[in-house]
Amino acid sequence: MSNEGIENIIEKSFRTEPDFHLPADFAQKVTFSVVRREQWKTDLREYLSLTAVFVFLLAAAAGTYYLIDKTILTQIFSFVSRNVLQVVLVAFILNFILFADRVLLRLLFRSLPHPPPKEGS
Repeated sequence: MSNEGIENIIEKSFRTEPDFHLPADFAQKVTFSVVRREQWKTDLREYLSLTAVFVFLLAAAAGTYYLIDKTILTQIFSFVSRNVLQVVLVAFILNFILFADRVLLRLLFRSLPHPPPKEGS
């Protein structure tokens, strides 16, 4: 396309009104959605890092018990193997509580954008 064709298109677009109108609070809604998405990513990253810290601490404690006395670790593993369902349920519930506290509750109770002031009020 030549420069004259582009200039004609630009001039025509400046002279005509668009066929759509944005609501008065469009910028506020877009800003809120961007902030909410970034906060979701931050909250999820924090949850995953806390989970990684808990797993690392559990592994460090198991390694320490293994170095001190191997019989304690074998007793723990035998307890876990006898009660697999209960241990998995407790771990799942604790993990869900952490997820709900660090991610879901923050997402649900984040302040919503305020409506724009009414004209004449």
